[in-house]
Amino acid sequence: MLRASLDIEHTFCYNTIAMLSTQERLEIFLEVLERVAPEMGARAMYNLNTPVRDINQSLSGLLERLSPLPPYSALIGMCEDGLPFLLDLSDTSPGSILIIADEQSGQTRLLQTILESACILNSPAKVVCSVISPNPGQFESLEAMDNCRAILSTYDRAASEMVVELAELADQRIYGRNQGGVELLAIDDLAAFVQNNDHEINCYLKWLVAHGSQGAVWPISSIKMNQLWRIRDGMYEAFGTHFIGRVSTSQLPAGLGAAPPHFEIPGVFSTLMDGEWIHFWVPERNSL
Repeated sequence: MLRASLDIEHTFCYNTIAMLSTQERLEIFLEVLERVAPEMGARAMYNLNTPVRDINQSLSGLLERLSPLPPYSALIGMCEDGLPFLLDLSDTSPGSILIIADEQSGQTRLLQTILESACILNSPAKVVCSVISPNPGQFESLEAMDNCRAILSTYDRAASEMVVELAELADQRIYGRNQGGVELLAIDDLAAFVQNNDHEINCYLKWLVAHGSQGAVWPISSIKMNQLWRIRDGMYEAFGTHFIGRVSTSQLPAGLGAAPPHFEIPGVFSTLMDGEWIHFWVPERNSL
């Protein structure tokens, strides 16, 4: 489940409060917080009622300010009302995630945020991550984290082998033959990776995109808008969730409806949930 709140009781989720005003949402949030963590109530109002546009905090600063967060959480960004937008890695319903934006619009920064926050908030027994990228050096901040399994070049044969390995792992878990923590697989520049693979590897990849989260293996990929046409044979449709950044509105993929506002701002993304666009900002990437 994608959460636009501190979902401490796992029932306080965006779907149940979509029709409430920001003030009403904050009041409900604080009421829940008072019941389950009263020591946080006073500072929650001080910390969470400021629009995220005015915060410009680093990821580490935000995580410290929002702590504690539920287990198996990853921070995606901050919503317009100042509430955190979280990914619940214990809930398979969002499926695999595809980040779509023009070049230099913050796709890689969003990938980094999801991975780094997941590693900071969870032990290696709960969450591990792997990265496939044409520029592995962009993810060097993950290397020092115990949760990091591998950072591989798009053009390294080991990257293709990892896709096969994780697809087989997800299949085993779906049928109850394997246990373990959540595996995050980040593919930066999905088009470049698909172009570098042969047909068999891409078949494994498409299966992983469609079914991986059911086996606690989460593909999270980014792609430039002008390269989306390279994702053929149903792979695009296999992604369950799309985060759309700064793109030309005339190029939006079919099925995503009218373009939401704020697309002209790098680092701002939107996702369609139950027919409503949710807008969020990616934290600044200062030193963790």
